[in-house]
Amino acid sequence: MLKILPLEKADAGYIVKWNDKKTSDFLLQWAGGGYEYPISEKQIIDRIEAMASSNYKIYKIVFEDNMIGTIEVINIDDENKTAKIGRYLLNPELTGRGYGSKALEELVSIAFNDFGLKKVWLSVFDFNKSAIRCYEKTGFKIASQEVRANGWIAINMEITNPAI
Repeated sequence: MLKILPLEKADAGYIVKWNDKKTSDFLLQWAGGGYEYPISEKQIIDRIEAMASSNYKIYKIVFEDNMIGTIEVINIDDENKTAKIGRYLLNPELTGRGYGSKALEELVSIAFNDFGLKKVWLSVFDFNKSAIRCYEKTGFKIASQEVRANGWIAINMEITNPAI
């Protein structure tokens, strides 16, 4: 059974491990400006500690009692009832097995049912074809594109709450 649970300080080592021997571009792709290269447990723990007074929530993805990924709801806008999904990372050994779309479905359910959001959105780079397929499988639709300062093309995708 796959579950979405709050990320705990003790989980930081998994995220560091999944970034081991990866490039600064890899970190930028999944974390944006949220962390500095190379990522460290301290950076993750600092972000967890700052969460209480922020507009984001950090989660871990758990399958059969093992942490297999991390995902965040960021830029939570209580007035407009929107938020962005970001910093989504699965254990690289487990990609391509359907965990990604299942975890995203669970997180969207939390965003709509627990937070009462009308819309959630995310950004993905155009060269990340497997992630785009995952997001489309979950019901996200392409809303726009933008060219980032580094020349990468970001595709903005969104999903709306069918109950609202």
